[in-house]
Amino acid sequence: MYIDNKGRKWFKGNLHMHTTESDGALTPAEAAALYAENGYDFIARTDHWKVGPADEFDCLLCLTGCEYNIGARPSEGVYHIVGVGMEADPQLRRGTPENPLTGQEIVETIHRFGGIAIIAHPAWSLNTPEQILAIHRETPFDMTEIYNSTSDMPRNCRPYSGLITDMLASAGTYLPLGAADDSHLYAPWDRCRSFIWVQAETCTREAILDAIRAGRFYASQGPRLEVRFEDGKILVDCDPVDEIVYYSDAVWTNHRSDVGTGLTHGEYTPAALDTFIRVEVKDKDGNYGWSQYIPIQK
Repeated sequence: MYIDNKGRKWFKGNLHMHTTESDGALTPAEAAALYAENGYDFIARTDHWKVGPADEFDCLLCLTGCEYNIGARPSEGVYHIVGVGMEADPQLRRGTPENPLTGQEIVETIHRFGGIAIIAHPAWSLNTPEQILAIHRETPFDMTEIYNSTSDMPRNCRPYSGLITDMLASAGTYLPLGAADDSHLYAPWDRCRSFIWVQAETCTREAILDAIRAGRFYASQGPRLEVRFEDGKILVDCDPVDEIVYYSDAVWTNHRSDVGTGLTHGEYTPAALDTFIRVEVKDKDGNYGWSQYIPIQK
């Protein structure tokens, strides 16, 4: 947890991870202890098709969670949907070829049981904007992963989904952006690497879920940041970084980034064609931080 210069509390969490209850290498207690030792305030166990209880660990808050994966071919739609914070086990089943479970049904059920619904690693799943919108327009996702650690090298690829979420944003759909480890092996590349900071008064189930629903969170691998739109400018304050990049839907602009050493502030004046801005920062060790989307009102 950290407290910003406005006195607000920010809690650190990983909302996508697996244990020996499905295909993870650590037991729930071992995984919780590992993340607590690395400064996390909360986690969610998201074993495949098996909702775990909200374990009472002394070291950190553990939310209920589950990952529901459907679809086999990207052309038909492969969806990995994570549900977090459900009040009870929805008891969702995969369905049959004759009566398959749909992504919309999964999201609706997660919400009905009081949880939040996250579309995981859309780039790894080769989700198209059209496939995501087919669900989101009817039953909105609460978050998507702009970065998924286990989708990265050395065992996978396509960990970063910014292109897909930017394409959605250019069409007016701003998906809230998170990051997660999706831990399986608990090797250096898929443990304690990618997370979200959540702004809440207390680290409780209700406070964390309410803050996520309200959009009071951002994704990071280390750098802390604050991004705001004031007096016609995007203003960025952050931990020392070497790059501050301003992503938008303007194909060309003469000011796309600030590059240097130990940067802690950046400013960007939106171009005439910008309808949104999101900010990425990268520190000297290659760790990223990602803001939420900021719509630009003309």
